[in-house]
Amino acid sequence: MDRKIKVLHIVGAMYPGGMENFIMNIYENIDKERFQFDFAVHDVRNGGYDDLIREMGGKVYQLPRMTSHPIQNLKKLGNIVNAEGYDIVIRHTANALVAPQLMVAKKAGSITVCHSHNETDPKKLAHFLSRPILIKNTDVRLACSENAGKWMYGDKSFKIINNAIDLNKFEFRNEYRDQIIHEFNLEGKHIYGHIANFIASKNHSFLIDVFAKIAEKDDKAILICLGEGDLKPDILEKIKSLNLVTKVILTGIRHDAQAFFSAFDVMIFPSLFEGLPLTLIEAQVSGLPMLISDTITPNVSVTDGLITRKSLSDSAESWADEAISIRKEKETADRSCQRESIRSHGYDLEQLVSWYEDFLSDLVKNKGQH
Repeated sequence: MDRKIKVLHIVGAMYPGGMENFIMNIYENIDKERFQFDFAVHDVRNGGYDDLIREMGGKVYQLPRMTSHPIQNLKKLGNIVNAEGYDIVIRHTANALVAPQLMVAKKAGSITVCHSHNETDPKKLAHFLSRPILIKNTDVRLACSENAGKWMYGDKSFKIINNAIDLNKFEFRNEYRDQIIHEFNLEGKHIYGHIANFIASKNHSFLIDVFAKIAEKDDKAILICLGEGDLKPDILEKIKSLNLVTKVILTGIRHDAQAFFSAFDVMIFPSLFEGLPLTLIEAQVSGLPMLISDTITPNVSVTDGLITRKSLSDSAESWADEAISIRKEKETADRSCQRESIRSHGYDLEQLVSWYEDFLSDLVKNKGQH
């Protein structure tokens, strides 16, 4: 094929987060002479990837919200796909309510791909009702994990794609640690960390309860949270009500997460549910010990000795005790990257990009056989 393969990714917003980082990791490293990536988004916010996408030659289309303006959403999407002649349309999603968008793309002649990025969602009934339509209008089914695939496609077959990362970028570096300590004036502090957008599944309220107990027992404790989201004002209120304002730092969106992984002593990640969180793979690359909820798939562990799992039914105080214990135990631990272990689990970005290029090329070459 002489011309570029044109791919449209449909997402909620191109805003730093696990799913979005996955797409950008591929986009930044894919052969742009052979592939064009464009994006249809439903929300544009400050701190997003939109400017970077345009710098790399991609287009960003804003669609009306599917929930409030479904007809306009589908009409505009159909017009975009028809006008631009996309070879492939990929819908990244946590539920099957997006099925009509895949139907529109398929009708316009594109190869349709659904990529499941979560293993459950609050909109369960609507999801299960929409699932047959999604399956009917999806040529290729992808998922970030076994559970995410079963959630999206039931008993239909699907391909698991690991969310890979650049190992060199996330390795522990003392200069990164020094940079964050200097920026936030944290000399001599014990730094507990969390990186996720402020959405219900990330369980920030419990995280603050846990840290309140840590702060009672460790007067040098500081919590740093990276991310934005609708629930951030509620969490800020809770921080104020617990008199933790001087001990909790909310950074907002940062594009240097790798520096924070090096600065953190322990990461606390009490999610209610997840697909397979890329953040936890990135943390392992930097040798960061972490305390995570046992709701998160065991497959997230791709190294030895870094992850401790704990039940959300345990008290905030017992989580706090565990986090403090981990920090003390790992204080002098080696933070070098367990590179071969991570690579053997399929999380090396170079391997993923090569696979993705072949995957997209084969889809176009074999069009009509799906």
